[in-house]
Formats: sequence, C-alpha cells, structure tokens
Amino acid sequence: MFSSMHNDMTEALQELRAKQDQLATAFRELDEVTASATSADRTVKATVDGRGRLTDLAFQGRRWRDMAPKELGAKIVEVVADAQRQAAAAVDEVMGGLTPAGVDLQELRENGPDVAAVIDSAIGEVGRWSR
Repeated sequence: MFSSMHNDMTEALQELRAKQDQLATAFRELDEVTASATSADRTVKATVDGRGRLTDLAFQGRRWRDMAPKELGAKIVEVVADAQRQAAAAVDEVMGGLTPAGVDLQELRENGPDVAAVIDSAIGEVGRWSR
C-alpha cells in the first residue's frame, strides 16, 4: 500500500516538474510574441506585444496627414485590432498544449474565466490522483 502511494506521488511530482518546465518555456516564448499589421493603403502600421498592448505605431508617407481625423482614427483602430488578433493566435499556439482540457483561450480572453469549469477540472484531477 505504502509503495503504491509512494509511486503515485513520485509520478505526480515528475508530471508537475515537467509541467513547470513547459510553463517556464512557454512564458519565455510569450515574452517574445509580437505581431504587426499594416493598413491596406500602407499608411498605418501597428505592432503589439503578446498581451495585445500597442508597442509601436508608425505612419508611412504623407498621405495620412491629409486624412480626416475620423478616417485616420478608424485606420489606427483597424490595424491595432488586426495585430491584436494575430498576437492572440500566436499566444494560443504557444499555450495550446498547456491549458486544461475544455479551456477555450479565445473565450477566456473575451469573457473571463468560467469558474465552474475550472472547479470541475480541478475536481477531475483530484479524482484522477485519488484512485
């Protein structure tokens, strides 16, 4: 009995250490994620980081100077949103294999965590290790 429990704990610790290593690698990769988007007419370019925060906004040529403020603002919003979508996809790719089963990263970003699902997942994991 003790030997079986010891083996289970050893296995659980090995899995935990492997997950920690995977998470550490993923977080390093996330720190490097950036995405850029350019407007169709190439006047505006936006770059965001892995969290979707704007890190650079560049205007090309002179045409943007003649745009109405509302038009220029719309272009900026459009390219920033496009860059954010690209960054989110890159983050999903990095984190895809590390999230618990049933966790939809896109929905999590849009709606926040589903606490009931998190608890259900945790209960399932406890059940797995208590056998």
